[in-house]
Amino acid sequence: MTPMPEHLRQATRARTEEAEKRARAALAELAKAGKPISFTAVARQAGVSTDFLYRSPELRSRIERHRAKDGSASAAPADPPGDSSASAAVRALSARLRRQQEAHREEVTRLRKALEIAQGENLGLRRRLARYEAD
Repeated sequence: MTPMPEHLRQATRARTEEAEKRARAALAELAKAGKPISFTAVARQAGVSTDFLYRSPELRSRIERHRAKDGSASAAPADPPGDSSASAAVRALSARLRRQQEAHREEVTRLRKALEIAQGENLGLRRRLARYEAD
């Protein structure tokens, strides 16, 4: 794997810093407005993912401190949703959807074969009937 060029690293760093700045501002706005502080509320206000907030130690501890002050510590999970909840739920639902789609494809294939057989039997019966009526 080739290393990432320096200009891409700098752009990534700048994007991350901007997102952190927006998250800190969102946290301050929510606190000032007296609104409930949660990872979801901050993420929505800042336009970042909750996973981003959980992965940032500084932002995570700030949000958890605000929640503890508000007494809403039980309002949101203490563990990051990264792989354990949100991503795992998405993966589980995606796998379920794939299984259902495969089952539907198999059902459609089975029904098409049954239809072909029924049409063949119908044609055979119509031919026999035509011979019977001709006699």
